[in-house]
Amino acid sequence: MPKGDKLTQAAVLKLPPMLWGRIGWHKSMGSPVGDAATGFRVQAEEHTATQFRIGPSGPEPIPGTGVWKPAVKVPCATAPDEGDMHVVVFHVPDVHLTTFPDGKYRLRAELTGNWADSLQQVRIGYRRMEPLAFYVVLTPERHLQSVDFEVVYEPWRWRP
Repeated sequence: MPKGDKLTQAAVLKLPPMLWGRIGWHKSMGSPVGDAATGFRVQAEEHTATQFRIGPSGPEPIPGTGVWKPAVKVPCATAPDEGDMHVVVFHVPDVHLTTFPDGKYRLRAELTGNWADSLQQVRIGYRRMEPLAFYVVLTPERHLQSVDFEVVYEPWRWRP
């Protein structure tokens, strides 16, 4: 497709479900040692839809449905800086449309211990991910979803 061409609405609707995202942080916060992508671990979990059957007292969930599948590790890659921000991107493999009533994906990003910290940074605070997790429902109308995590600096809270 030539640069500048845009997909039509019909072409977008034909795309398979996709779930991707980015992690950004200010350059002043430093960066992981070596490849920036090694400073993060992204995990995706799928919650299967709860199925019901009619039991003696009415509708009841079928055992084994409506459960969280084991988390899968999502590969990360370093992306070009965006102004004063470093960026790492990721793409969740093998996603599909979620099912009513409670099918969804949960994405969590964590910092690994691969960061170079100055003694001054350690004394005044710590880095953390914001938000802790995203919950995403993929429907035919919203089958392309993107999430953005950010690394923020949290000062230590000293109590007298």
